[in-house]
Amino acid sequence: MKKLILYFGIVLTILPAIVFGQRPTSVPYDTEPVGFFESPANIIIYIVLPLLIVFIYFLWRRKIKKEEEDENL
Repeated sequence: MKKLILYFGIVLTILPAIVFGQRPTSVPYDTEPVGFFESPANIIIYIVLPLLIVFIYFLWRRKIKKEEEDENL
């Protein structure tokens, strides 16, 4: 039990150093939100393309289900 507490204490003291040591220092960190409606490219990339991918996925699944039903008959 003492070894478990010792190992847990060591992990708790080393873990923050490992986590903060991997944070890149040369990358700027912006705190302002992304302006989705500032340019047409942002609207297409962040809104239209994900919706299009989801729509195509549902159409593809519907096609597969129809083919499976036709094979079973």
